Parts: sequence; structure tokens; C-alpha cells
Amino acid sequence: MKADSDVKNVLTEDGLPQEALATFHQYENRTTVNLDELRSDLGMTSWAVRIAYNDRFGGVVIQQQSGEGNRKHYHPHADENWVILDGEWEWWIEGKGTQTVKKHDIIVVPQGIWHHIKCVKGPGVRYAITQPDVEHVYED
Repeated sequence: MKADSDVKNVLTEDGLPQEALATFHQYENRTTVNLDELRSDLGMTSWAVRIAYNDRFGGVVIQQQSGEGNRKHYHPHADENWVILDGEWEWWIEGKGTQTVKKHDIIVVPQGIWHHIKCVKGPGVRYAITQPDVEHVYED
């Protein structure tokens, strides 16, 4: 098993290019953030920005293209939630199988449950909310 709690490193390892994270902290803890403005600023390519960060939770908006997503992983110490803002995604959740989720869907995965995310109709945008600097555990 391999573990990592550096969100920028996790996103890079999941395939987001370094330049897609150049503005990762630029929108952090603003009172209001609008998806259309993010897309105007960052474009329709793949990117990620942290929106919320405090001692209780962190929130990251991630835009990815069809075929992109993350590796199979779990979080040993925290639940994770997502709000789908655009596109369609395949979510594989241990014990639940694969489901397709789309704009306005909200997904909850309890701590310790393996899961995998893949954008199937992009660009897709999801807002991930979990413990700040959450640990991701991967198979080798």
C-alpha cells in the first residue's frame, strides 16, 4: 500500500499536469466562487483549485476531460463527499459497484471504502469535500 496526504501530489499522480495546479491556492477561502468564472479564468482544460481550507474540512473543484479521473483508493480517517457540477462521471464504490452520476448529483463515500472516479462525458467538474489534507491510500 502507498499513502499520500499532499493533495497537489495526489492530483499530479492521478494524471493532472503540473501546470493544471498553477493556480491551486488562488481561489482559497473566498466568500464566493462561480464555476463560469473559474472556467473563464482557467479554461476548459483539466485543472484543480482549492476553494475551502480550514482545520475541519477542505474543498477542491476539479475539472477533467473524458477518460480522466483518479486511481482506486480509500481514506482511512475521513468520509468524502462530492457535488457534481458538470459532465458525467462513473463512480465505482466498493460494495456498491459502478454507477453513473451527473450534474446536481451528490455522492458520499464513508471512510475506509475503496472507490474510483472517471469522467465519461467531459469536461466534467466535481467539488470534493473532505478532511483537510486527507490521506489517500492506494494499492501498489
